[in-house]
Amino acid sequence: MGNQISTIKSLVDFAAEKYGDKDFCRFFRGDEMCAKSFVEFREDCYAVSRYIKTIEKEKMHIAFIGNTNYEYIACLTGMICSGNVVVPFAPDISVDEACNLFDDADIEMLFCEEEFSEKAKQISERYKGLRQIVSLGDWHWFDDVFKKYSSDSEYASLSDVEIDPHSCALIIYTSGTTGERKGVMLSNSNLTSNSCYDTYKSRDDEVNLSLLPMHHVFCYACDVLKNLYDGSTVCLNGSLINLYKNFLAFEPTVTRIVPLLCKSILTKIKIAERRNPDLLPRQVADLVVGKKLTRLIAGSAFLSGALIDEFEKYGIVARQGYGMSECSPRITTSDFSAENKYSNGVLHGVDDVRVVDSEIQVKGPSVMLGYYKKPERTAEAFTEDGYLHTGDLGYTENNHIYLVGRKKNLIILSNGENISPEEIENKFVDDGLVKEVIVYGEKDSIIAEIYPDEQLSAGLEIEEEIAKIVDRVNATLNTDRQIHLFRIREKPFERTSTGKIKRARFHFTEEEKR
Repeated sequence: MGNQISTIKSLVDFAAEKYGDKDFCRFFRGDEMCAKSFVEFREDCYAVSRYIKTIEKEKMHIAFIGNTNYEYIACLTGMICSGNVVVPFAPDISVDEACNLFDDADIEMLFCEEEFSEKAKQISERYKGLRQIVSLGDWHWFDDVFKKYSSDSEYASLSDVEIDPHSCALIIYTSGTTGERKGVMLSNSNLTSNSCYDTYKSRDDEVNLSLLPMHHVFCYACDVLKNLYDGSTVCLNGSLINLYKNFLAFEPTVTRIVPLLCKSILTKIKIAERRNPDLLPRQVADLVVGKKLTRLIAGSAFLSGALIDEFEKYGIVARQGYGMSECSPRITTSDFSAENKYSNGVLHGVDDVRVVDSEIQVKGPSVMLGYYKKPERTAEAFTEDGYLHTGDLGYTENNHIYLVGRKKNLIILSNGENISPEEIENKFVDDGLVKEVIVYGEKDSIIAEIYPDEQLSAGLEIEEEIAKIVDRVNATLNTDRQIHLFRIREKPFERTSTGKIKRARFHFTEEEKR
């Protein structure tokens, strides 16, 4: 069936017709848990599509800024179903960055939440391409839109839109860990190809807890589009403040997560274990994550083998996946078997993946159209025979990917030795005292910059303790890969909105390296 679905609109139709009144999305309004079925979700998406068509019939580039909730995913999906190009941004985007990126993306209309309205006014004064701002109200505002533009209304025919599956539908700006941000152009076909496959398919009773922000394609594609195809229920967590309350309220079976949160959850479980010494390990986990959570899917950063093993003690299988925005985003999907548990996932079979000079390269229907208005950058991103340079170093084994590091982060010493800093950084992951670390090359030396955990380091001779940790790490490394110097930071590293450390200042020119 998957290969017959080439647009988000056809995916929404498929899900409504196949799964009907089953709960698609659960969420809280105040203290009340609410639910929307697959049929209701289609109705709401189409109502948004019709509403947009009453504002402007021609195809536009629409910026969308909002917090993750049910209305957000219905609005985002409805925008794509309307045949427009949608460009989602983080809710905390600054006016300066918004003006720059709006200009780059040729934004004509902005949909934003009421709390962003003052910033929207400032943007419109500086960026003259913005023709209209739609300030979204609360769920009551959306309910009015859903009713007024329903399939029973006079506007019903406005959702009969012909969509080219291969033209740009979504522009996702890369997080810019080393500076430049580029607009990744994804088509309807890219997005559906990457979601409508059966290599990994959810069970009928699967309940997903969605934690990550929807303006990232990882969350939108995995928690919305994939669940539409599989017929799974997605529960929206909202603020991370409510995470542990929502684990117990929603009782999910699986959640997609970043490794930093994995650590937090494991710490919470261990605290509960100390407080309840008479309980079995799984019973302790039940107190923290609910009785049904058995799987964690980690992405965005390295998930250590030690964490994977620790979660197993509590009856939770933690696994990694791998992807990038340019691939809509999955290149692999998590494998919950025991045989390859430390891999970065199993190839899902949609795209062709190869390894050339240790770099992972991808070609196929999931791969982006290119970078918006950056033909030179697009050309650089592809090989002569059409494979995407992922920039990731690794290898394949038994149809699984194992990542080693990033090509652009390589430390190249004067003796010609190429060293992946991530391989060294990952050796610090399981030491609680080291909260963050970046390894880089400087004048033919390997440097580690370390931010210690403030709570665990209290009262310690921190330089002495970090020196011991660095010595332990060096003992596992060949001499030419050992850390020559470490520096202790007083503040955390600056991060992107996906939680990745910005490495820009740790990249040196060849002259600086010498």
